[in-house]
Amino acid sequence: MGCLTCYNKVEEFIGTKFESYAGFVCKHPWKFIFVPLIINGLLGIGLVNLKSDNDVERIYTPMNSQASKDRSTLRKIFGDFSAKNFYTQSQIESGIYGDIIFEAKQGKNILGNLYLSEMKEVYGKISSLQFTDSVGSLSNLSKVCARRDNACVVDGHVIFNPWFQSNLNANTIPYPGSGATSLQGIFGDVVVSNGILTNASFVKLRYHLKHETQTNKDDNILWMASYIKKIEKITTNHTNIYYAHSESLDEELNANIGGDIVFFSLTFTLMIVYATTATSNYKCVSDRQNLGRAGVLAAAFAILGSFGLIAACGLEFVSIVGTMPFLIIGIGVDDMFLLLSGLAETYDCKNALEPEDRIKKTLRSSGVGITITSLTDLIAFLVGASSSFISVRNFCVYTGIAVLFCYLNYVTFFVGCMVIHERRVSGSRHACTCQVISHSKKEGRSNCLQGQPHSCMCTGSIPTKRSEVEGPFEKYPPKIISRLVLQKPIKVIILVGFAVYLGISIWGATKFEQGLTLNDLVTEDSYYYSYSQLNEKYFSSSFAISVNIPNTLKYSDVQTWNKILALQTLLQQDERVENNLRLNWLEEFRNSTVYDGSSEINFISALRSNFLPVNPHFKNDIKFDTSNVTIVASRFYVFSFNVEDSADQGELMKRVRKTASSSVIPEAIVYSPAFIFFEQYVAILPNTLQTLGIATVVIFIVTAIFLPHPVLVLFVTLTLAMILVGLIGFMHFWGLTLSSITMIHIIMSVGFSVDFSAHVCHGFMESAKSNRDDGAKGAIVRAGGPIFNGAVSSILGIIMLSFSKSFIFRSFFKVMLLIVLFGASHSLLFLPVILSLCGPKFKNNGNDEKISSQAEKRDKNQPRSNMKTSHKNEAFGSELSMTNTNSENGVELTKIQPRKLPILPSISNKH
Repeated sequence: MGCLTCYNKVEEFIGTKFESYAGFVCKHPWKFIFVPLIINGLLGIGLVNLKSDNDVERIYTPMNSQASKDRSTLRKIFGDFSAKNFYTQSQIESGIYGDIIFEAKQGKNILGNLYLSEMKEVYGKISSLQFTDSVGSLSNLSKVCARRDNACVVDGHVIFNPWFQSNLNANTIPYPGSGATSLQGIFGDVVVSNGILTNASFVKLRYHLKHETQTNKDDNILWMASYIKKIEKITTNHTNIYYAHSESLDEELNANIGGDIVFFSLTFTLMIVYATTATSNYKCVSDRQNLGRAGVLAAAFAILGSFGLIAACGLEFVSIVGTMPFLIIGIGVDDMFLLLSGLAETYDCKNALEPEDRIKKTLRSSGVGITITSLTDLIAFLVGASSSFISVRNFCVYTGIAVLFCYLNYVTFFVGCMVIHERRVSGSRHACTCQVISHSKKEGRSNCLQGQPHSCMCTGSIPTKRSEVEGPFEKYPPKIISRLVLQKPIKVIILVGFAVYLGISIWGATKFEQGLTLNDLVTEDSYYYSYSQLNEKYFSSSFAISVNIPNTLKYSDVQTWNKILALQTLLQQDERVENNLRLNWLEEFRNSTVYDGSSEINFISALRSNFLPVNPHFKNDIKFDTSNVTIVASRFYVFSFNVEDSADQGELMKRVRKTASSSVIPEAIVYSPAFIFFEQYVAILPNTLQTLGIATVVIFIVTAIFLPHPVLVLFVTLTLAMILVGLIGFMHFWGLTLSSITMIHIIMSVGFSVDFSAHVCHGFMESAKSNRDDGAKGAIVRAGGPIFNGAVSSILGIIMLSFSKSFIFRSFFKVMLLIVLFGASHSLLFLPVILSLCGPKFKNNGNDEKISSQAEKRDKNQPRSNMKTSHKNEAFGSELSMTNTNSENGVELTKIQPRKLPILPSISNKH
């Protein structure tokens, strides 16, 4: 009984605080209604400062990653050569470009003069494209292109050279190339026979742009915009054209998220309709549909206030934050149904209660419930805000603040609305008109669906029990569920069913993969989507890996060469690295006829005077000191195979780094621009596990504080684990992978998984029955309605997202649907069965004795008869007096007599 005693003391302490607060709200209901609305409205002004961040690299890759640090270091050492000596392998940045992919119509071989002629025509149109630059002048490609040998660099232009034309006519095109000319990456879906290219379906041209200064970048953006407009107008007879540029993903991501925001307005309307329907009991006095609408309004104002506050603080809006309003509406409506359930329960008390007493009793019980759920959600998002991914961090900050605002709105604005509602009910006023219903028209307790058509405007009575307050959506689901779930055969079926569910979930979780295909972030009707599908499928994703030596070495020394050769050999032994393809200036120099290693001075002189002028592609790879007599840094390259799988890409990056750090040149930096994106594949799993671990521990502590019984904490934790395993397992079945986007959903699920189970456990303890079956039944009756309606409203809140074209919104819908279904089923089916079998035991109806003793303590200093209190109805300007007298059988009778309203008769509620 020690655990029960501890639970009762904590419950009494917290409940008393909520009761005192409720009393304060009852004294000033209109202030608590208008002040939150005004504050949220004023904070909403901050939306004028809302700024968005659509940089895919910045949002979806981890901050301060090793690759980003290496890039900063190499940028300082080698600088940028894109404006004068551009070579793809020596790029430090990801690159700025415009791409065109040509496809032979009807899948034919594109190696023909007819296709070549058409491609050359399109190439000429793009090369001569004119645009207005950042200073307002008319410019063309030469203003923005990356340059080499005073000419614009266009990968693939070699196919327009006489050399390629002659080989095409002779059917002797060498592949992957000849000498310094490489055709790899230009042709897609190739067929090669004895080193000769015999068939290809695709050709890709890439216009490289320079990016030395901010002015260059601004001009690049203007050129790319003109490029898209131009190429959209080009028509071809023999080829299909697919196109994109380096900023297409960012632009398309922003465009499709902006288009899907319209779904929120539809969702908001849908939630208003459902909240109105679910809370309506079709009785003119006790009807609660106005409270339903107020509940949705409270959540909407929370969204407005939180968005405005965070925007005013300067935190950028990222695309995935667009899903937050759908989430907050669901959380808010869940809290609303929990409070309304607690309010309805006050009508089942033995003694008739004043409106203020009903509000106090409601917050005493349901206040704890909404506090637990809000705290768990808030903690989960606050922990997520520490993520190294900006997308996760910003989403968690926006959503966490919105959860806090939502909670505050419900304990202020919505509770104030509840006070006004209860005063209206106690004054026997109509739900729509607020007009007092005369005594003669309250006979028979008819409702709006019965009797004459005029009855819905004229009849009604003050409710005396819970069933007269709740609507069909609130009272029937828990009744049906409680009758079915607690039958022994059904218990067995439920336990077996959840065992099967757990087994399937564990199997699916073992198959859950990592990785985010950035191309999936755009809609399928986007020009970028079509381009990216072909680019990934038919063109090689191999890349150059630079091995950078950032310190001074004596390169004429044979020992230095042996160290470099040893490292190069080790790297090329990796299973994903080409073992016969490399680009090493020192190796080429040593094998040349101009090599002089007699001294470091002679070595440098021969290198600068004789070797580099005829090998300009190596100029970017050697950094001399200011006097040009010492090499202070250098780099060479190895090349990867075609690595398509994201997990393999991340593992390759880790292996080459490990190889370099353990080599004879441990200070060497292994880098590729692709590593910036590979970092997410390495960081996402530890980030997710760390965040989940911290959130689970903190939520465990919070649960233990508010539900201080080890059995309850154990069951809540067990339910959380089962839901998380089920979520991850079924995400695999639904085609989702672990990424910075789904990581947000998993973090979100921690708070949601605790919400429903905490409601049931709290309802079980509040039921105060002497056996577990009755406790479980009471838990379903108390929490079942809010859980059912919360689940339905949450599904309605996200259902519109299933029609979205955005991967972000669709994946959010999928995961939220799984969370809601698993959370509701565990709470309404699994948890009641477990509590009925293994829940805390009550001895001699201990909770009833506890409640009686607490009531006696509160009334100890108050006379038990002829106690008269006065209550002023602030909502309608009337004053009611209440007289309590003891009847012969000890049951208190309450008479409410109106003052200042002569037309309102006395109402006697007898039980």
